[in-house]
Amino acid sequence: MKNKYLFIIAFLSLALIASLYLVLRTTIFVKKAANTNQSTVALENSYLFVSPLQVKADGKEKMRLTIFILDGRGMGIANQTVSLKTSSKIQVTSIQNQTDESGKAVFDLTSASAGQYNVSAQTGDATIPQQVKVVFY
Repeated sequence: MKNKYLFIIAFLSLALIASLYLVLRTTIFVKKAANTNQSTVALENSYLFVSPLQVKADGKEKMRLTIFILDGRGMGIANQTVSLKTSSKIQVTSIQNQTDESGKAVFDLTSASAGQYNVSAQTGDATIPQQVKVVFY
């Protein structure tokens, strides 16, 4: 009876080790963002989002705009310089305008003028098709 339990424990241990080995070999855990020389930007895969969607128009409250520049496989592209297109009534603070290893760039937005505004992002001379609407009240 003891041998049967030892066999089951040994089998499960080997199965666990084999599973861990396979998971660690998977490229999603090993591979980092692509270098700009290896991949091209896929504008249709890249996106931006803002949080919160509305803040007071007091010039102090901020909203955080995050942009992800991705390739055709959905992997982030590092070292891409990102700029924003928006109304001159919005003050843009660049937190990180060059993408990191995950393809992420970050900006803060404030305004002293109430209104609803569109914000778009571009890298190089290419504009991401998606835009976000922000509200300052």
